This record gives sequence, C-alpha cells and structure tokens, in this order.
Amino acid sequence: MDIEIVEFYLEQQDSSKKTLKGTLHIYLSTYDIDIRGVIVSRRKDFWFFGLPSKVGSDQETGGKIKYPIFTFTDSKKMGELLSNIREKGKSYIIQKMKIEQ
Repeated sequence: MDIEIVEFYLEQQDSSKKTLKGTLHIYLSTYDIDIRGVIVSRRKDFWFFGLPSKVGSDQETGGKIKYPIFTFTDSKKMGELLSNIREKGKSYIIQKMKIEQ
C-alpha cells in the first residue's frame, strides 16, 4: 500500500525531554483517500501513531467507548496501513523537525 505523508502539524514539543505531539495528514494514493488527524506522540525513543477516533457511549452499559473513524475491513490491509504510517511518518517527522536520533 502506497502512502504519502502530506504534512505534520506540531501541537507540542520539548526537545530537552525528547517529547513531541501532533497530527499527520496522509494520502493513500492507491485508494485516492485523504486521512487527517493521525495522532503522533513521541517520548524519547518510543513513537506512537494512531488513526483518528471518536468517543461515544455504549447503548447497553452507558459506558464510554472509543471507536475508529476510518478502518479497512481487511485486517491485513489495516496492518499494512499502520506499518507504513509508522515507518514513513517517523522518517518524515524526524527530517521535518530536524530531530537528532
């Protein structure tokens, strides 16, 4: 699956603590799909990338539930997408923000 990182939007950064938070805008050229709001969080050498999600209420229990806004029904495609986002997103952000490894 071919993805393009369109832009990274920085929300918060502390270089001394090696932390960073923001969102990515990605383009899935194979499917002609834009996904905005991909969550990015970095703490030292640990990076987290998460697809946009919402929080709602479970109708039966009334408890809060978190659900994805976008997902492929094929788990292999979903795994490939997340893998590509992690790989390309990290490289893009390191280069754009001039982060030392």
